[in-house]
Amino acid sequence: MLEKFRSLAIGLCLFVIVIGLAVYFMVQIGGGDSLFGDESGTLETVEFETLPFDGDETGYLLCPGTLCKAATTNGPAARFEVDAGTLRLALADYVDNMPTIRTYSFDPVNNQFDFLERLPGESIPAVLTVRILDIDGYSSSLVIYSRKPIGDSKPGEHEKRVTRWLTILTSRLAS
Repeated sequence: MLEKFRSLAIGLCLFVIVIGLAVYFMVQIGGGDSLFGDESGTLETVEFETLPFDGDETGYLLCPGTLCKAATTNGPAARFEVDAGTLRLALADYVDNMPTIRTYSFDPVNNQFDFLERLPGESIPAVLTVRILDIDGYSSSLVIYSRKPIGDSKPGEHEKRVTRWLTILTSRLAS
């Protein structure tokens, strides 16, 4: 009797393990969306012209006052002495080579892009909305807004993220 029970328990455990592995692999290859939902989520499009930002610690915004009229920015947009196309290529090159950054959406007409960045140890990604502005054909500026739509942010976290992005883009454009 004990042998039958032990054989039944081992068989049941193997069955549960096989089912668990099947579900795991199904989700990993993208077939589990109907079971567990998908990764896309929804984000509202950032309209810089009407963005109600008050310069607090839940985000970080670098934007010219002429564009972000309804916001209290943390500073002006970063200026680069390259045309908008070159800045866009440098941004795309940086994002494509970073495994922690994923492109969420892009609007090529307005030169506006949304990126999700999840650094190691973070459970919820930060959202960076970037708009490239052409100033005069020889220079451009980068409007950047970093935030976490859900979850808590540590003080200065978004400022460090934006500073890191701008430092890397500046060094890529200098070489």
